[in-house]
Amino acid sequence: MQLHRLLVLACLLLAGCQSAPVAEPQAAPADQEWQASTLSPATIAKADAAVQDYNQCLTRETQARFNERGDPRAITNTILKACEDRLPAIKTAYDAENVPAVISERYIRKTRSHGVQGVLRQISAIQAQRAGDEEEAAKNAAKPHKSKTKPTPATP
Repeated sequence: MQLHRLLVLACLLLAGCQSAPVAEPQAAPADQEWQASTLSPATIAKADAAVQDYNQCLTRETQARFNERGDPRAITNTILKACEDRLPAIKTAYDAENVPAVISERYIRKTRSHGVQGVLRQISAIQAQRAGDEEEAAKNAAKPHKSKTKPTPATP
C-alpha cells in the first residue's frame, strides 16, 4: 500500500515538472498604457474635495439621524442614499484625465464601502450605548432607594 502511494506521488511530481509554463498575456505598449503618476494635482484636489464632501455629508446625515430607533442597517442605508449624489463628482474628476472607468469605479466602490463601514459602526455604537443606558436605568428603577437620612427612633 505504501509503495502504491509512493508511486502515485512520484508520477504526479514528474508530470508537474514536465508541464510547460503558462505564457503571460502581452501588456499594452508603454505609450498607450495609463500611468497613475500622470494625474495632475488639480485632478487629485478635485477628487479629494469630492471625497471630503461625501464624508461631510455622511457626518451631517448621521448626526441628523442620531435619535432614530430601528435597524442600524436600515438607518445606514437611508443615510447613504441621502449622500449618494456626491459620488459622481469623483468619477467626473477622473474622467477628465481619461482614467479608465474600471479604476475610477473601483475607487468609488472603495469610498462607498468605507462610508458604509464608518456609518454603520457609529449607528451601532449609538444604539448600543442607548440600550446600555436604558438597561441601567431600568435596573436602578427596580432597586429600592435607600434614604440618606437616618430614621428617627420610635418612642415607646
